[in-house]
Amino acid sequence: MTLDQVIARIRRALMLDPAVYEEIRDDTNFTLVSIGSAAVAVLLAAIGAWLFGETVLDPAPGLGFVDTVILGTIFTIVLFLIGVAVIYLLLSQVFGEEITPDALVRVVTLTHLPFGLGLFVFIPQIGFAFGLASVAATFYYTIFGIRAAYPNVDNLRAMIAVLLGF
Repeated sequence: MTLDQVIARIRRALMLDPAVYEEIRDDTNFTLVSIGSAAVAVLLAAIGAWLFGETVLDPAPGLGFVDTVILGTIFTIVLFLIGVAVIYLLLSQVFGEEITPDALVRVVTLTHLPFGLGLFVFIPQIGFAFGLASVAATFYYTIFGIRAAYPNVDNLRAMIAVLLGF
């Protein structure tokens, strides 16, 4: 898959094209791209959190770049993957849906792209709106992605699974 195809697929996912989530679900070569894109979104949000501490807070908390960005990114990615595992367990074991773990990882990690809006939390006066929008959009995109990739999953079950895995 070329870089142009990857970018086009990610753009379609951000535009909430339901067909792209089925493509992602079935494309095993897209796993690393999906996880990598979620990692980039988390890294952008971590940079925004560091900039928030350096520019907006008075006095600055004194946390360094390594503490905030590097360790924060690693911990957030681990927590996101635990959340994906919780979503998988709820959908497959509790609700009895036919879902493979690798396909769900591809879909759900790609739906975490809006988390990157957290980069803009350092902007005074409107940063909170960006932080709230990043979390709300990630929640919505995850529900939408699960529903688009797995049409048999009920809306309520998808919402419960995402809420508990979030």
